[in-house]
Amino acid sequence: MISTTSNDSLAHVEEDEPARINALFYEADRLEESAYRLFNDSRRDAQTWQRFNEAKAMADAKRTEAYQAWMQLRRQPRR
Repeated sequence: MISTTSNDSLAHVEEDEPARINALFYEADRLEESAYRLFNDSRRDAQTWQRFNEAKAMADAKRTEAYQAWMQLRRQPRR
């Protein structure tokens, strides 16, 4: 199979990668803020703690995704 991807389009993807990673970090922050906001909006009962743990796990997963993408970008040879 012959690749139809040009070097220009690869360079464009690489240029967009920092913006994508930045968006992932912002999303992680938003998710974490939503998790902590649960305590402002309701009582601190077992159900609230469960919802908090689920929301916090989603935020942590998104932050891990962002960090891994950032580290991968940093490890790439610079042109």
